[in-house]
Amino acid sequence: MTTLYGTLLDPRTAAECSVIPKAIVRFAKDGKITEVTQGPTRDEDVVGDDHCWILPGFIDAHLHLPQWDRRGLDGPSLSAWLDRTVYPAEARFRDARLAERLAEEFVTGLIDCGTTTAAVFGSPFREATDIAFEVFRRRGFRVICGMMLNDVNCPEGLQVPADIALNDSRALAAKWDGANNGLLRYAFSPRMATCCSEQMLRGSAELAAMMNCYIMTHVAESPAEEVEIRERFPDRLDDVELFADMGLLTSRTLLGHGVCLTDSLRRQVAEAGSAVVHCPTANLFLESGLMDYVAHRRAGVPIALGSSIAAGHDPFMPHVAVSCLQTAKTLKVHAMPRGQHTVPAPEEAWWLLTRGAAAALRLSDRIGSITPGLDADCLVCRPEPWIAELPPQQQVSALLYTLRPDQIEHVFVAGRRLGPTVATR
Repeated sequence: MTTLYGTLLDPRTAAECSVIPKAIVRFAKDGKITEVTQGPTRDEDVVGDDHCWILPGFIDAHLHLPQWDRRGLDGPSLSAWLDRTVYPAEARFRDARLAERLAEEFVTGLIDCGTTTAAVFGSPFREATDIAFEVFRRRGFRVICGMMLNDVNCPEGLQVPADIALNDSRALAAKWDGANNGLLRYAFSPRMATCCSEQMLRGSAELAAMMNCYIMTHVAESPAEEVEIRERFPDRLDDVELFADMGLLTSRTLLGHGVCLTDSLRRQVAEAGSAVVHCPTANLFLESGLMDYVAHRRAGVPIALGSSIAAGHDPFMPHVAVSCLQTAKTLKVHAMPRGQHTVPAPEEAWWLLTRGAAAALRLSDRIGSITPGLDADCLVCRPEPWIAELPPQQQVSALLYTLRPDQIEHVFVAGRRLGPTVATR
């Protein structure tokens, strides 16, 4: 039995985030939370104290493993950035030793940032993706991951014919989906509509349905991409229509970005139950546009947040959540009339990082909150002490805006302490 003690942050809904002082959280050897209560504790070896906070682990629903060491390379647009940064980064993953080293660094970096669940695009190579899953298994990390699929309109060295790529993905899914007591899940991952043949898109959908796996891809990421899609698929209006025709819009589909979705397309995505992953830092970094988060929520679209490493430069998810709020404020400032847009509150940002993201990923029966019966994916942090002197609502805001990775003292996934690493403390 492990006992945590401190102030508990509990994002219950998008509108309510409770602050519970002197909270006690206990979880058993099987990694399940058994008790959440208040009061002094007489347990031995308690983790935390009156100055600590207990938080649900952060969920990063969109990022790219091969780009981990290519963060912050500013300058080009999305298309040029793919050519200069993304494709060369992925090509390196033919080297199995490099693939393993970067996978280790990737997991260590995410754990140090308090991320306990991630939805990750791998490289286009079966061996490298297999190695990544082995690292995730060994480290005890929770992940949704898949081999990147693209067979057209990208460098020849990264193109894998659809029949071979789909067979490799099927084999990886058979090996890893549900492994390590369900911590590992597989996602069939066509990069984007412009980089995949219809055979690749349709085959991904069919295999995901057959094997009950996730689907991950990019949608409506930039105006330039939307033009390219209409040129490549002249009989389709947009990538949402294409994905629907291919069978890719499902309740286990994660659609990255969604910057250019219209009201009608948002409703179509919502009706399919597919989730949109909002990547505000990446959208600004590549000047792709400002996603209207509030409009997506109003349409009923399930939403999570993604760092979108490496188009997003920052893997610390509270910073991504702040960027979500700032993007909404920017839209409000420039809207005509001025009161046309609303802005989500810090309470909603915490919900997006935890319980809301878990619901969007269809994992709320296991993670997302510190609740008895769920897996103990949680953090123990020591933020600046003045936060505790504020009223609870102000504590919620101050913690979001000021929490730093170096204030995270313990990271647990399914009850197992994974970090942070001693080297960073």
